[in-house]
Amino acid sequence: MPRIVPVMAQKAPGDLITGALWNANVKALGDFLTGTPAFWGYQSSAQAVANATFASITFDTEIIDTEGGHSTATNTSRYVCQVAGTYSVQASVCWATNTSGFRASRITKNGTTVPTSEQIIAPVSGFATTAFTATDVALAVGDYIELGGYQSSGGSLSTTSNGGFDYTSYLRARWESN
Repeated sequence: MPRIVPVMAQKAPGDLITGALWNANVKALGDFLTGTPAFWGYQSSAQAVANATFASITFDTEIIDTEGGHSTATNTSRYVCQVAGTYSVQASVCWATNTSGFRASRITKNGTTVPTSEQIIAPVSGFATTAFTATDVALAVGDYIELGGYQSSGGSLSTTSNGGFDYTSYLRARWESN
């Protein structure tokens, strides 16, 4: 069952704060805020992406997944919301060196592009190209977000990964507010 964001109790001046009220409201809210839902996944191996097509970027490694919203076996491109709220989402697609065309990234919610999340960048000779994007996304329990990657090199082009944090595609989501 998904966690519910605790709500602060409303009390009138002069009302007593009982231990039960404290634990159910003040402590519960403090516990939630010190352990808010978060996800951070990345690619530890490259992914081929067809020319001139947005593709969902897959994530086979998790650094953080506090609510179990991501699977490394099924729908590996998706983070499925387990606690409703507004999430701060940051993502990046890192492309292999190639100077033809352009690269893009975007965040989608339930398969639809999140407004203002699409970023386009021109590649630079001799360097891997990283298309970074970030936005806030309101999610209900069961909604999912994905990172889309696009390239127009003229043929298939792979994302790049060194098997760690540097030069790899990633998706991060952190609960910000209810």
